[in-house]
Amino acid sequence: MPRSLQHVLTQIDRLQKEADSLRAKEVSAVVVRIREAIAHYDLSPEQLFGRPGRRVKGEAPFPGAGAKRVRSQPKYQSDDGRTWSGVGRRPEWFVAALASGRPAEDMLVAQPGRTASTSRKPSKRDKTRASGVAKYASGDGRTWTGVGKRPQWFNEALASGRTPEELLIAIP
Repeated sequence: MPRSLQHVLTQIDRLQKEADSLRAKEVSAVVVRIREAIAHYDLSPEQLFGRPGRRVKGEAPFPGAGAKRVRSQPKYQSDDGRTWSGVGRRPEWFVAALASGRPAEDMLVAQPGRTASTSRKPSKRDKTRASGVAKYASGDGRTWTGVGKRPQWFNEALASGRTPEELLIAIP
């Protein structure tokens, strides 16, 4: 005898209700056993689930636990509105703009505490100059921010008798 679609759907609905009922009975039995084990062994929530924000070595973290990524504020912006935080690989639009001769300073996003001439807050050592901005110049176009390994031209200038103060770029 051929079955109709309605007959099959009715059977599915009846079986789903039966499955839900069986699951509810099994869950309630499991909960009872778990509560008995917790009472028998005098377990605390920290022993079962750990402390929030701390992990025991080898223990899996809670779902959703861990550091949340925070989006960086845009530092550079193209004429058509695309932005880049200045961290990570340079986007194609930024590289193309630099290749066309446009200075990075022209693409800085105006933010409180940041002017077009300074891309970052002043360092603790030098309140008059922002880090990331050239601090020393060779006279032939080579510059250095004063952070990181000294460039060869700087070392050569010092070896020739010049002082770091003589290589400083004047602040207007």
